[in-house]
Amino acid sequence: MTDLKFHLVRSLIWAGFLTAVTQAWNITQPDTNVVILSNNDLDPSNTNRAGALLLTSAFTCSGAKEACSQLQETLLPVPTDSTGLTASNLSVAITSEKHDECSVFVPDFSYSNTTDVIVDLSDRLPVLCTNSAPLTRSNVTADTSRQIEIATNSAGILEGYRDKFSWRFLGIKYAEPTTGEARFQPPTALSVSSDSVRSALAYGPLCAQPPDPDNGHLVYSGEDCLSLNVFTPVVKSASSSIDTAPKLPVMFFKSLILFFTKVHGGGLNTGDSGPFPFNMTTDGYVGNSISNIYDGTNLVSYGGVVLVTVNYRLTAFGWFNASNAALKDNLLALQWVQDNIEAFGGDKTKVLIYGESAGGTMTRYLLGTNPAYTDGLFSAAVLESDFSTSNPYLSPELGLNTSLTLAKYLGCASNSSTTFNDSVASCVQALPAANIAMASYNLGLTWNIVVDGDYVLTDIEDSIKDGMYGRVPTIWSSNQCEYCYFLPTTVLPNSSTSIFPETISQYFNTSSAQKILDEQTLYPYQTAPAEDGITGAVLTLGQLLTDWEVHCPMGYLSQLETNTTNAGNSYKVLFGTGLGSPLTPNPATCPGQVCHADELYWVFATAETDNLYQPLTPARVEFTREIVNRWTSLAWTGTPNYAGATVEWPPYVGSNEVVLNYTETIEPYRTAQCEFIASQLGLVYGES
Repeated sequence: MTDLKFHLVRSLIWAGFLTAVTQAWNITQPDTNVVILSNNDLDPSNTNRAGALLLTSAFTCSGAKEACSQLQETLLPVPTDSTGLTASNLSVAITSEKHDECSVFVPDFSYSNTTDVIVDLSDRLPVLCTNSAPLTRSNVTADTSRQIEIATNSAGILEGYRDKFSWRFLGIKYAEPTTGEARFQPPTALSVSSDSVRSALAYGPLCAQPPDPDNGHLVYSGEDCLSLNVFTPVVKSASSSIDTAPKLPVMFFKSLILFFTKVHGGGLNTGDSGPFPFNMTTDGYVGNSISNIYDGTNLVSYGGVVLVTVNYRLTAFGWFNASNAALKDNLLALQWVQDNIEAFGGDKTKVLIYGESAGGTMTRYLLGTNPAYTDGLFSAAVLESDFSTSNPYLSPELGLNTSLTLAKYLGCASNSSTTFNDSVASCVQALPAANIAMASYNLGLTWNIVVDGDYVLTDIEDSIKDGMYGRVPTIWSSNQCEYCYFLPTTVLPNSSTSIFPETISQYFNTSSAQKILDEQTLYPYQTAPAEDGITGAVLTLGQLLTDWEVHCPMGYLSQLETNTTNAGNSYKVLFGTGLGSPLTPNPATCPGQVCHADELYWVFATAETDNLYQPLTPARVEFTREIVNRWTSLAWTGTPNYAGATVEWPPYVGSNEVVLNYTETIEPYRTAQCEFIASQLGLVYGES
């Protein structure tokens, strides 16, 4: 091919998108699939990051211009270094499996001004258009003007929009309202006609929940809240196409990040999959604004995945009457993914489930669900900061006792009642949602999954031993001092050594507390040095409770998988560095420590979109890339060991934890403490 003809052919490939006209909402769009290509390297300091729209259908030159125009864009000019897009990096993007395209051509990147050839402008070729959409910012009103409609299998026609690096479809309802007689019951899939046009331009409402720092200290009563959000670099919008290209793996995040409330033992009580009010990070006050730590634009564009974040029922609404309704919400959302994700370029055979805090707990619940209900729904899992012994599997009797306690408080049962029955359940079912949410909050109730003999056959420990669980590649991750965030407010940073024995008596019985006090080598609260203005006694207390509540229980389950029914597929990871997030306005006992949720800015690469910690240092940028590479590699290939990784992560056998502290080391992290806890204090994953 001559230089000029190549130049003009590339001008067509640097062009447009869909050509048919859809009637709904007066959107006119070209008939083609659209891929957002970018050179996003996750470095906010790189001013040359840019995106372009690849229209995979074939257009003539005039048709290409029209297609781009319908998308409010123009044909992409010949790429130059000054625009951030070069022939080289765009060609890499086009031929990369992470952008869902086959390697159709390999340009030679040479151009000239030769004009001695004739070009047939009627040739039909794929097109590249500009993408002028801005990067989404959490505290800036979203620009939703660059819209598109896509047809799905069971969710109707969805209207979403794009930003600089991704397509976004927000607030998609996947279930009917859970009001009236549907309250506390299994969810029902939303019935949508194939020609129904639905807006997916804004996040859905929060599910009913009590006040909490995560939700702006407000009470929410909505019960038409079962919705999900999709972020993707690809939309399958052509009316007809031969689909031979590889599909992108799906990352399904239980993004209600359902933080444990300050009541000891936690509970699946609050949270949401969209933005939330905040005013504090570890670095201090940052102002009233809206943070969206789960925004998917950087994750999907860099990692080449589709992200789905989901809302499900909280507090009593998800667990009352031993219903396991919240678990069933998640199963229904996963079925929605199976039915519809191909319209977003997703591969329904590659679905990674993951979540943080109570989202990690929900991931554990999904792993432990009867495989008859989960077979084919997911292929990998990541659990971040799962409090697995604090959120155990309950017998039906214990689950119903919690429901009866709530019913008594609400006046639906006498204080002398010992039996939970249908009339009691019906009484609670008829009450205002806000009353139920506040009653659970005032009582400090903890809601957990129930072994119902159907969806849940036994607790996670026995499920792993029996092999009756989701035996998929799994990462179990925790943070260096999770519980430094949850220490009671009575524990001041400068507390004396007496704070240690005084506080552990609130968490352990007399015998266990004495065993801990006798282990001065493992928990040297009297001699541990102070750090960052926090006394050694306080830091030792935070580390003890982190070992007890999070690190050791997760490590035990990970090594149990490796040593029994999931050999070679289970990894234990410890975050030794973090960025304090506004989701957890860290208290005075966190400076210098990696507290609960401090890994989220690494996992989602959203410090930039939240405009915090800017500019990121080179080390932070590189660490963000590393974590996104590990998590998305698990989704792509079933292993976190991506091609080119410097350190090979080994399956966890109890003494080879991966410790992440900008560098990566493999070491027996706190194994003596975990052996002491398991043998002397005991780890219990189910209660009867």
